[in-house]
Amino acid sequence: MEKPPPLIFENSHDGGSIPALQMLVTDIFTWEMLYQISQFAIKVAFTNYSKVIINPKKANRDEAKASLMEQGPSYVVSFVHSMYVTARGMMHLYSLWEASNIDKLHIAAEGTYREAHLEVARTNILFVAYLFYDMIHILHQYPKLGGGDTMVHHMLFAFCSIINGTYGIMPFQFGWLISGELSTIFLNWRWFLLKSGRDSGSLIENVNSMFAASFFISRNVMYTAGIVHLYIFSMSELKSLLSPDVAGVPLSALGITCESMLLGWLLNLYWGAKILRKVARAARAGPKVAVNDTAAVTTKATKSGKKVRRSKRD
Repeated sequence: MEKPPPLIFENSHDGGSIPALQMLVTDIFTWEMLYQISQFAIKVAFTNYSKVIINPKKANRDEAKASLMEQGPSYVVSFVHSMYVTARGMMHLYSLWEASNIDKLHIAAEGTYREAHLEVARTNILFVAYLFYDMIHILHQYPKLGGGDTMVHHMLFAFCSIINGTYGIMPFQFGWLISGELSTIFLNWRWFLLKSGRDSGSLIENVNSMFAASFFISRNVMYTAGIVHLYIFSMSELKSLLSPDVAGVPLSALGITCESMLLGWLLNLYWGAKILRKVARAARAGPKVAVNDTAAVTTKATKSGKKVRRSKRD
């Protein structure tokens, strides 16, 4: 008798699908609560410290206030999300580093790495919850927080994460993918500096440099190493995920996941090359150009592995 397909997120929790979905709903409300708290905090900050927050020499106070009040809470939540999932991603890489290739690719019902696998599944649910929360706000403020490309990215990555959480696959790969959020920390920081009129000086230069370095390390070097490990050193284990005796994931679902990872890798290499060229050109031209050139590239940088419409947000 053929084994029935698992329920949604069934392999993401010891209790099965229902407790996992309860976590998902709770996480969505948690992100929204953080948004509301951030919105309130920004209002209070402007009421008491508006002259400190905004540089009057560089920014129009009314325009800066409007942008920070309307879009600022989303960037605060993104900032918190990127820091938290990056830390957890690093933890997942560490906990599964010595695991066999099959344990890196499959969340088994029991075994040495069961606890580490469930921690990955927990982060995955947290990530999907963030994508759902963010899509709601993107639609509500459309297109200020992103356009159609952002929505497509969110839906595609949510679909892949649901596949992985449902069939219990690719825990180690999720670790190096989610660690790419490291660069988003500095991208969000840069947005607040620009909106508050701090578009020049050593601070923005340092943030731009940290963004470029973190992007290169996490989205180029680490991502490339992960792709090489997956497709060269783990191909037989990857194919075994199709077997009902392992994960039983449908070929179409596994194909979409793998193709999305390859597409993300190619896009990150493309954006990384542009960033490095801009940084090299700016280093020869001087610090002022360095700020402007790196800023130009970050308008096409990624958030959660996607292309962000920073021209809209900025």
